[in-house]
Amino acid sequence: MFRRGPYLLFFLLALVVLVSVLAGCGTSKEKSYEGHGISFHYPKSWKRAKFSGLSAQNASGVWSEAFKPRSSSKADMVFITEYRTPVAITKQNRSSYSDDVASSVASVAKEAGGSLLAGPTLVSMGDLPGYGFRISAKTVSGLNSESRILLVWNGKTEYYLNCQHKVDGRFATEIERGCKAIIGSFKSS
Repeated sequence: MFRRGPYLLFFLLALVVLVSVLAGCGTSKEKSYEGHGISFHYPKSWKRAKFSGLSAQNASGVWSEAFKPRSSSKADMVFITEYRTPVAITKQNRSSYSDDVASSVASVAKEAGGSLLAGPTLVSMGDLPGYGFRISAKTVSGLNSESRILLVWNGKTEYYLNCQHKVDGRFATEIERGCKAIIGSFKSS
């Protein structure tokens, strides 16, 4: 009886571990995006969205991708756009460009019927250096929105991430959570 005790305990422990592993299979809460030389994760309950552009955009991007909660409005979405810039922002020089970038972001927010709420803060996304901002703006549909914006650089390639939601909208927390997942998992080749 004494000899069976440790084996029985080991068997039960192994069974608990196996059941835990199997229960965790297929319950991932994230989808993966891979394209345009980047990859990241976003919430499983979201879908890819059609990107219709910004109301105040002074340059066209190389490409844009958009994602949103399934039942949300056009104001509640996250999009990422790639731009080519004349200057490479690096960890070493980004503090010297922060005023210029902040001025540009404030101008774009103003053109979109809003304002710069916060920033710039020095940030990184996927080890790429850049800036973080909070802005208010009107969407192309005329809705009041708030956005968390990250601008990061890989050489002269800029990635513009906009996590936008309606002011006081029911998807604000979900957009912020999805934005955090994208930022935390972002990789650039």
